[in-house]
Amino acid sequence: MESFGFTLIEILAVLSVFGFLGVWSYNGINNVLEYLSLYNSAVLLANDIKECQNVSMQEGVTSKIILDMSGEKNKYYLVKVEKSPKVYRTVFLIKDVNLGWTSFNNYKIEFDPIGCPDMSDIGTPDKGGTVALKSKDRWMYVIVTPVTGHVRISEMPP
Repeated sequence: MESFGFTLIEILAVLSVFGFLGVWSYNGINNVLEYLSLYNSAVLLANDIKECQNVSMQEGVTSKIILDMSGEKNKYYLVKVEKSPKVYRTVFLIKDVNLGWTSFNNYKIEFDPIGCPDMSDIGTPDKGGTVALKSKDRWMYVIVTPVTGHVRISEMPP
């Protein structure tokens, strides 16, 4: 007599293999999701820095990004300075991503009306800077170069 089914041992063996693969891939998926959250937050910040530059140049006003380094460290503000400073957008970082540290003075990235970062009194850029984003054990760096104000993202510290 022929049997067309599977034995209990065969079914348990297949289920245990699937269980092992599920547990093994869970860590890999979490690492990818963590990396993507961190990278997307860095891209968001880099794009907002570029937007601040463009607002300064197009509207002829000083604009700033103020990094909220107190409390949960998960937000920053975009500010236009016409006659008085005005916050025109508050940005919250993706869950589990925080602002780690920055080399910008007073936790702000400021652009004058010609779009240069951190202007000195004589109208020339005095320095660029870095904003570090942290997610669990990973870091991502948003780097603004001096003089040109070029923005780039790196996994390596500058």
